[in-house]
Amino acid sequence: MSTVLSTLALAAVAAGLVVGVGAVLVVGVRAAIGVLLDFLLAAGLLRLAAEPGWSSLLSTALVVAVRHLITTGLSVGAAWDRPGATGAP
Repeated sequence: MSTVLSTLALAAVAAGLVVGVGAVLVVGVRAAIGVLLDFLLAAGLLRLAAEPGWSSLLSTALVVAVRHLITTGLSVGAAWDRPGATGAP
């Protein structure tokens, strides 16, 4: 079972890269980063299920933290990019 989950985690990373590149071409970088991070989170959760341990837990927690930070930063940046936003360059 562990081998199957590890293979699925690798497939999730590969799919995230492919879909992320496709999303960059179709909808732009901001949305593509969100899509890629969602696939990486799925891969981390699959790794955690395959090999429960502190290293898997910490890597998954790191992906979740980075995902939240980047998503929040991108949404704040998008608000500043709107015309008429106060303080926008």
